Amino acid sequence: MKLPKTLSISGFDPSAGAGMLADIKTFQIHQVYGFGVITGLTFQNESQITDVRWSSKYELISQLDVLFKRHAINAVKIGVTKNAEMLHWIVDYLRSQKHYVTVVWDPVFESSSGFVFWKGIDRGLLDSVVDQLNLVTPNIEEYGKIWDKANGHDSCKAAVLVKTADEDDMTVLDRLFYEDKLYTLKTKKYKGHNKHGTGCILSAGITAGLAKGMGLVQAYHNAKNTLNQYMLSSKSLLGTHE
Repeated sequence: MKLPKTLSISGFDPSAGAGMLADIKTFQIHQVYGFGVITGLTFQNESQITDVRWSSKYELISQLDVLFKRHAINAVKIGVTKNAEMLHWIVDYLRSQKHYVTVVWDPVFESSSGFVFWKGIDRGLLDSVVDQLNLVTPNIEEYGKIWDKANGHDSCKAAVLVKTADEDDMTVLDRLFYEDKLYTLKTKKYKGHNKHGTGCILSAGITAGLAKGMGLVQAYHNAKNTLNQYMLSSKSLLGTHE
């Protein structure tokens, strides 16, 4: 296997618009090999979630151990988890590996359709988790749940990408805080091309770029270009990589 190896630790969305299936497809278009570990099985289509069945810690250990015993994985993207405690455990597991793994967390507290995954958020616990990560990719609402308005992420050791930090009729602004710098990243807004799972796809694309050894800013731009092509692939909530 000559391709860099990536791992998605995330939910299984049967519509394949978000979660692990979306991550794996994104990994492939970015020319990295994607493994997958299921945190939970969602019962959903692209516009509605009715329920979720979470994997137990034993099931997660069983999935992770068999992969890490055979493969040196370059980068990991973590998506939806049952709660902060499970996220903490997953990150501790990854940091216990003999080789260094780049870890990206794409927070998922609630679906865009209103299904709540996390019933409560322990900011103290999240602070200790986030400091072990390389990158966190919240949208503006998720950012506000992780950090309070007074201090923001000032003490955070990880890079932070705030997705859709601002927007108007013509543009979307993402803000990347990395190595004591703020990058304001502006792209065109595609009206009438809304998609299910865009946050997953962007974060997975960045993870793939980091697995290939790209710098974070370059990995972002590559991932954003791929996402924009995906957005334009159809006018439905589901799209394709071409």
